[in-house]
Amino acid sequence: MNNKVLIVLPCRLWSTRLPEKHLIELSNWKTIFQMTYEACLKTKADKVIIATDDEKIISRAKKFTTDVVMTSTNHKTWSDRVAEVAKMYPEYDIVLNVQWDEPLVDTETINEIIYGIIDSSDETVMCTACTKFYELEEVRKPHNVKVVLDKNNMALYFSRSIIPFDRTANLEEFSLKLDDYNKHLWLYAYKRDFLLQYVNMPQTFAEKMESLEQLRILENWFKIKLVKTDFDSIWIDTKEDLEKLEIILKR
Repeated sequence: MNNKVLIVLPCRLWSTRLPEKHLIELSNWKTIFQMTYEACLKTKADKVIIATDDEKIISRAKKFTTDVVMTSTNHKTWSDRVAEVAKMYPEYDIVLNVQWDEPLVDTETINEIIYGIIDSSDETVMCTACTKFYELEEVRKPHNVKVVLDKNNMALYFSRSIIPFDRTANLEEFSLKLDDYNKHLWLYAYKRDFLLQYVNMPQTFAEKMESLEQLRILENWFKIKLVKTDFDSIWIDTKEDLEKLEIILKR
């Protein structure tokens, strides 16, 4: 493995809660995905590419980079789009999927999952990250994905439900401490050969039930490594998220 690293930002224009959020210009004159792209340029990756299926995004991206590609409109998952780009660049053997709408993504966390997948065993096919929760209410929210790890920081299960489940308490009470819950971050580093294999696997039961792609990996008995970080990102999905970002940019 020569450890050449490619980051792909899969970008679709469609969004229900914040229509065409990709094209919203922030107070710093940049779009959300431009900020994410520029953060990724500061990592140990050898190349960063924006992958989209929309001409509007192509046009906007070309104002600040030539590393943007048009991909199929038929992809069902983010990983499908990332894999299409990975096929175009066989010289890279580590491929990262970084969500385009996390403009404050931490470059050191990205570097940690790059090192994590490079230093992993042959059985480990993906490396991702998790952090701690700081409020009980955040644990309850299904869009905050929880992950349970084994003693070697390998993933046992991911869920939108509260895991581990405390059988001695009800949903309004927590006898476990906040430190007992791990929040999954949407950063994925794949071994390229596995990624191309993975997207051809049928969707699995738990994956479809939870709407979590990474469960397909676990259900097929492959291993996912987690790195722990203190970083927690802001995912821009609503008008309120956008307002929080603008407050941070103006500090």
